[in-house]
Amino acid sequence: MIIFVIPAYNDAENISTLLNKTNETMTREKMPYRAIIINDGSTDDTVKVVESLKDKMPVEIYSHYPNKGVGEAFRVGFRKALEVCKDGDVIITKEADNTSDLSIINQLISKINNGCDVALASCYAKEGGIVGTTLFRRILSRGANILFKLFIPLKNINTFSSFYRAYSSNALKQMYDLYGDKLIEQDGFECMVELLIKFSRNGKFKISEVPMVLYGGKRVGKSKMRVFKTMRGSLRVILKEGIIYKIKQKFDINAKR
Repeated sequence: MIIFVIPAYNDAENISTLLNKTNETMTREKMPYRAIIINDGSTDDTVKVVESLKDKMPVEIYSHYPNKGVGEAFRVGFRKALEVCKDGDVIITKEADNTSDLSIINQLISKINNGCDVALASCYAKEGGIVGTTLFRRILSRGANILFKLFIPLKNINTFSSFYRAYSSNALKQMYDLYGDKLIEQDGFECMVELLIKFSRNGKFKISEVPMVLYGGKRVGKSKMRVFKTMRGSLRVILKEGIIYKIKQKFDINAKR
């Protein structure tokens, strides 16, 4: 079973297209799935649109109010997914704005089925790219990624903050056993960086990535990410989690001598 966890905030103009394309892809590939939508305090018709699709596809929606940020959306979404998943299932997170390329979904799932614990969709991997996004955002995103790589030197990993990922349900369960409610502590978009650092810091999980071209033009409306707020949050994550990562890495190296 493939379980999608998708945060949504005022995505009424995007989510119908997203869910219909997801259903078409999964039906074509003959892969059983369910989609869990976490409505993060939307004030538009997001809930109404999702409810209208329930008879056509396996989708459910959970809401909280007011808007609490993607960190809380993922906390709720992962809990719901882990309640229903079985060993060997794959949990996929992605954006609600249609920028997640469904054509690479088989590659992400294959990574998990072949022993990876986390597979990242990476626009910074070789053969990946970004189209239809402003130069300003591309520069900021590239700069942030370079900074992350300095503090989180994961071999062959080039992206750190993307929502679009596949997780082994077994690995995610193990992480919740280790961290409990502290697995995701950040409330903003930087929670994805935090989660990746915690997976990598553990040392026993295998992380890989699949190249993806991100087409910003597929999104209706503006990105919900607040650039400077996310930058501040990411710096907090680097200072807290990245430095811990460095210290642990140093002790691991010394212990092997």
